[in-house]
Amino acid sequence: SLVGLAKVHPEMFELTHPIAFKCNKVTSEGDNLERYLMGRQFMACMIIFLINFSGGPIADVQLWGLPNAINQIIFFTSGLGIVFFTVVVGHLNSQINASKYMLDYCDNYFALITTWFALGIECSGLLHASYLIQMLVVALSGKGMKSKDDPRTTAQSIFFWF
Repeated sequence: SLVGLAKVHPEMFELTHPIAFKCNKVTSEGDNLERYLMGRQFMACMIIFLINFSGGPIADVQLWGLPNAINQIIFFTSGLGIVFFTVVVGHLNSQINASKYMLDYCDNYFALITTWFALGIECSGLLHASYLIQMLVVALSGKGMKSKDDPRTTAQSIFFWF
């Protein structure tokens, strides 16, 4: 929902949705929206990994009385059952709600904490290797990279790469 709200001036909903205002205010500064998205994607991958890890197969389990071949091959050996569970329960509902009710979706403290946590993950340097790939792709395309931030100082560059 923060991507959809990026073009909306945060002051328009400062009084009606104060927490969404805080989320949008921080992500609308410079390249923070891209940083937020990077951290959020890492969190999504981490959550999916943990769900899949915790939903590992159990020997001789039966699901809904289906034949053993369907249970073992389709649902448990391939992991298709946990994929359905992860997509439907964990992601699809929240994405639909976020796209339809953008302000209401991020007008809670959980969204604010998630925003700060995603920005913290990106700031930690854990994902900075992906910027090497970005720089390589930009160099191969022959176009310059556009940034909304001011150029980094020497100290900021040292912190960024190390």
